[in-house]
Amino acid sequence: MWPRFQLLPLMLFAVLLSGCAGLQPGYDAPTLEVTGVRLDPEAASGMPRFLIGLRVINPNRRALQLDGVSYNLYLQNQRVLSGVSSKIPQVAGYSDRNFEVAASPALFGSMRLLVDLMNQPQLDALEYRVEAKLDGGGLQWPVRVEDRGRLSLGPTAR
Repeated sequence: MWPRFQLLPLMLFAVLLSGCAGLQPGYDAPTLEVTGVRLDPEAASGMPRFLIGLRVINPNRRALQLDGVSYNLYLQNQRVLSGVSSKIPQVAGYSDRNFEVAASPALFGSMRLLVDLMNQPQLDALEYRVEAKLDGGGLQWPVRVEDRGRLSLGPTAR
């Protein structure tokens, strides 16, 4: 009789796990792309703020309703900008949406980047990476997305 009681919690766990997996069958994670970074013209004079242009691509049938996003921008593996926002537009199914979010500079990461750049004067490109956590709220788990690439510092070929 005792082995039956040991199997009961295991069976309940299996049922719960299969139920959670069925909440979003065929769900594909959204894609995040950086479309630009610029100085915020409305920033207070004491602390510079930047606006990061983002493009979220929703590859799913259902609309992507986001409660918020947190993000970090790295250059040469140094965190230089970070921020959070709860003003994120809904992204309809099988579509994309462009918007801007505010970001503040990370002082020590920016200083380390400056030192790295001074020590490598012949650098021809900067590695960038944007990490973001998209929060769908409710029962949906946050989705972590990343965009990375290289920014050329040299003249572009025509």
